[in-house]
Amino acid sequence: MHIALLIPALNEEVGIARTAVVAREALDAGLVHSAYVLDGGSTDNTANVARDAGIQVLHVPSLFPELGPVLGKGDSLFRGTRTVDADWFVFLDADLGNISLAHIDALVAPIGRDGVQFVKGGFLRVDEQGVPRAVPGGRVTEEVGRPLLRTVAAELAELSQPLSGQVSIRAKLAKSLSFVTGYGVEIAMLIDVYRSVGMAGIVEADMGAVNNRWKPDDALGDVMRA
Repeated sequence: MHIALLIPALNEEVGIARTAVVAREALDAGLVHSAYVLDGGSTDNTANVARDAGIQVLHVPSLFPELGPVLGKGDSLFRGTRTVDADWFVFLDADLGNISLAHIDALVAPIGRDGVQFVKGGFLRVDEQGVPRAVPGGRVTEEVGRPLLRTVAAELAELSQPLSGQVSIRAKLAKSLSFVTGYGVEIAMLIDVYRSVGMAGIVEADMGAVNNRWKPDDALGDVMRA
């Protein structure tokens, strides 16, 4: 069984430095069998930083160029999953401040269990000092994500981090998804997976504490309207 780690990134030369090193550790430890940074067309040093850590870089605008300009993370994942040959994919955000081998291990551990098609990363949101954030799921999750998911299935709304971008997914299932563009990629993926395999095919993995990027209040408007 081939597990491929895919890290979508755009102008993430700071965040990718740590993430690429951990991805290399995951390769060396045998947790994954290949790892790629899906570079959406960075104008900074993202690609070189990843390569220096020993991670392959796929220049997403060069994948299926007939599709036109890359339309964000969802488009990168769409093109990446249709380019990389694997049985399972692990998606990992490029900018997690405390990413570690244990986080990837948590996402990989349920692979192979009977019936599991999709692993959703759950975690405790912490700041740079490791202190839990005031809103456990995040403001967009609590104000938009959970209310929306309750209209689809109450079980989805109970996931600790339903908008988490840290997932594992069976390749056949991934290639059946459309991968919407914009900020809605995670919630759309979750809903599409649920409609395809039901709650029986979804498992939540405990990743422990995760320091993800915090957005100021005035930067959340576009996210909530997406």
